[in-house]
Amino acid sequence: MASLARALNSLALLVVCAVLLFLLYWEFMRGELPGALGLLQRAALTGVGLGMLLNVRFGASESHYGVILASALFGAWVAGRQMLGYIVTAGSFGSAIFEWHFYTWAFAGFCVTMVFASALLFMEGQFFEGVRDTRPSSAAQAAGWLFVLVTLAHAVSALLQCGFESCFDTPSGYELLRK
Repeated sequence: MASLARALNSLALLVVCAVLLFLLYWEFMRGELPGALGLLQRAALTGVGLGMLLNVRFGASESHYGVILASALFGAWVAGRQMLGYIVTAGSFGSAIFEWHFYTWAFAGFCVTMVFASALLFMEGQFFEGVRDTRPSSAAQAAGWLFVLVTLAHAVSALLQCGFESCFDTPSGYELLRK
């Protein structure tokens, strides 16, 4: 049971990495910078990935799933707030993919993440081993390092975009590079 949970967490971590890489592609190749709420959603997605990484590296723990659930709940709240803001103003921000904007996809993804993490919590056999320093498989280690690198890339991107001040709602470029 523990190996199945670890494999599912590794696979989910790869999905998080793929989404974060796609967002970097969209930012740099398509030229669409995220607004302040988009950056908060990226931070929440990073928190989801961190919880999965902890489960992969140290074994399953209820507190690791708590990190996933709290991050997904925060991300869904931010994405929902952004969706409702655009419903009220009858507008939208950014490109649409399959007729959904990024914040709509984020809301749906965070809701699916909460269901996924909640379902994994019912796999009680994964908790018998306890949290310990175990060496994950090579593929899981590669997924972990990919997550770390992608997270660092997002941190540098956010620093360049906002500098050391609060971020703009509708960004026009990388503020730190302008100074």
